[in-house]
Amino acid sequence: MEINEKDILKTIQEQNNNVAVPEIPASIQEKINDSHENRAGISIATTIRYESLTGHLKTRDFLIRRVIEKNGEYFLEGLAMDIQSPRFVRVKLISYIQDKISGQIYSNPYQFLQNVLGIDIDNSILPEEMSDFAKAIKETGNELTVLMYLVAIDGVRSSVERERVLAYVHRRVPYLKYDEAQMNDYLISLAPDDDSFSMAFHRILRKGILVIQPLMEAILSIIVADGQVHPKERALLARLIDLLKQAGYEFKLPEG
Repeated sequence: MEINEKDILKTIQEQNNNVAVPEIPASIQEKINDSHENRAGISIATTIRYESLTGHLKTRDFLIRRVIEKNGEYFLEGLAMDIQSPRFVRVKLISYIQDKISGQIYSNPYQFLQNVLGIDIDNSILPEEMSDFAKAIKETGNELTVLMYLVAIDGVRSSVERERVLAYVHRRVPYLKYDEAQMNDYLISLAPDDDSFSMAFHRILRKGILVIQPLMEAILSIIVADGQVHPKERALLARLIDLLKQAGYEFKLPEG
């Protein structure tokens, strides 16, 4: 039986759904007063070597959730995965960052922030120009976190679904000439957990309907990509639509 997006949405909207999108927990609220949040909801798995606040050198598998700037200094906020504990790390105290997927090591952590995470680093720290790939991540990063969270929600990270995400990026930033293989690797490296997903979606709500409408269309496209709809996908979509209504947005189904 062919799956029809309109039928799916109608069924979802009629269901009583008790699954909530997690709220941003207190443990990851702003910990540095008067700081500027460059990026949130990232969920990139890395290995970092850094000097801790106590002066000890540590090497940890680290899930980056946010990049924060204060007075020209950058901080990573995330999860030390080996001890499952939240951590703040001063970027200037990082010896290197290794991308877990590509294996590439960045001895200059600011290059990683700009070239991989799409953070526009101050020229006094990193004078090199941001690449088109980095610009694409800067523009669509929160959306990619939400989409890859959806891709993984049924426990299977389907390549067919990931191709839908790649197509979404191309539609969103057609003016940027980034490397498709590099973008694919970036999507594979994303490991969105509930906290990162929540942060990303709440920030997307600030962007308005011109971003929300195509994003929701992409979500529908991903849900039907593998020919079946998982109950968790239904529940998530229902909750997102409810949150959009609460925020005053009306999601319109694509025509045709």
